[in-house]
Amino acid sequence: MRVIIADDEYLARASLRSMLEELNLPIDFIGEATNGEELTSLVAQTLPEVAFVDIRMPRLNGLESIRNVKAVSPDTRWFILTGFPEFDYAQEAIRLGVSGYLLKPVDPQELNKVLCEFVADHRKLSITQNRQFERELMAHASGLISLELEEGRSVLEKFHFMGAILCLDSPLPEKIKADRQMQFCHRLREQIDLCLKNYNRIALFTLASGELASVGAWSPALDSQAEQQVRDYFHFIEQQSRASSDSDLVITALVSRECAAYPALYEQLDRLQKLAPLRAACGIGRKLELTLLNQQVERAGWLESSQLALNICRCYQERDYLNYMKAVQQLERVLSDASFWRNGSAMKELGNTFYRGMGCQIPAGQIQKPWVRSLQQHGERLLSDMPRDELQTVDMVNQVIAFLDKNYMRDISIGQIADQFNITPNYLSTLFHKKTGTNFMNYLKRTRMLKAKELLSDPNIQVQQVAEKVGYASARHFARLFAEQFDCLPSEYRDRHKTR
Repeated sequence: MRVIIADDEYLARASLRSMLEELNLPIDFIGEATNGEELTSLVAQTLPEVAFVDIRMPRLNGLESIRNVKAVSPDTRWFILTGFPEFDYAQEAIRLGVSGYLLKPVDPQELNKVLCEFVADHRKLSITQNRQFERELMAHASGLISLELEEGRSVLEKFHFMGAILCLDSPLPEKIKADRQMQFCHRLREQIDLCLKNYNRIALFTLASGELASVGAWSPALDSQAEQQVRDYFHFIEQQSRASSDSDLVITALVSRECAAYPALYEQLDRLQKLAPLRAACGIGRKLELTLLNQQVERAGWLESSQLALNICRCYQERDYLNYMKAVQQLERVLSDASFWRNGSAMKELGNTFYRGMGCQIPAGQIQKPWVRSLQQHGERLLSDMPRDELQTVDMVNQVIAFLDKNYMRDISIGQIADQFNITPNYLSTLFHKKTGTNFMNYLKRTRMLKAKELLSDPNIQVQQVAEKVGYASARHFARLFAEQFDCLPSEYRDRHKTR
């Protein structure tokens, strides 16, 4: 915690600092002030977590200084230093939110007590604020809110951002894969708690399409250590992705560039999702930066062959023999481009994808026909494997649809539902799309909009009420989605019913 001391007596400042240094607490001294004006300036520049302030100082007294900077640094905890009980100041101190009084000479045990209480409270506050940040990003990813339309969101306005999408490739059964993903997420969450500071945020959540995403935010102007903690966390992601990968499961981290604003990060995350299949040719199990992916997507055949390779692995895992063989034929056509085959590194990584994704050992070398033959022979195993439990898959999707139809107004994410079935969100997203012909969020949005039309048939209802009843906190965001769906604003649709 960043601490400042304000007292016009040098010995009082030195004594307090000495006691603080002897405490076994995470303290960073960022400045001292000898009068009220210096305190006002110092707080405005540094925004400390804790300030020890003498009441009686020259120019401005302690409470006058606190009053001046309270709005500038609302999260600072203030502790008053005084040589005798200042009962005349007590009411004003309470109004200003002063955390406590310390009588001079300061008792080391009392100092240790108030700071330990602060550390515990501040830790809880940091975690609470971070979870709120994560919930907002999840809601945005799920289409529940539009962050760029909301005003007064200080994190989005003042912070810098980094993001990553984490892709899991594995031939393991879905329940085992889901357990492995949960263990991986648990390790990341433990690290998030260690990296949190007052001026950073770190979120781990599931995108609407089922991929795992993580976002870090920090204020470069307020705390350079906060930025370093976020960067350390992303380095930890890279390390844990490697440590959690083995012959049965591989984790690839796709990382954005640093962004000075949230809309730019959102665009980069969307771009990473579109280019995510390139990991099959660039190297699964590695850290792949957006700059590299943007370069490789320009090369002929790279994205299409990567998409087909992942589709082949997915069809094999789902025991979908017909579509597996169709995808192999398509890959054979794409790989007829000799320029792709001349890239030994890409072919090696593509072969590794088949091995790690479905256990198919591709022959070494750059000859096309043995590759295709190996894939075809591997696919023949599907005919002798146990048949897919089609009824179980259909029943699962039907249960999801029934849940959405009943709980459309709640804060729902595909990750939460996947947890209930003990499968990965990505797999549930694939099943849902295959069964319904649309993705999870489009189905939920359509359900909400249809219910909204039903509610708007009441000419006396307010648009804000309808928005809240179908799950949107922002009436503006709801109105925009309604207009996209039905080519008219909610208020216009309601008013039509008034005239009938």
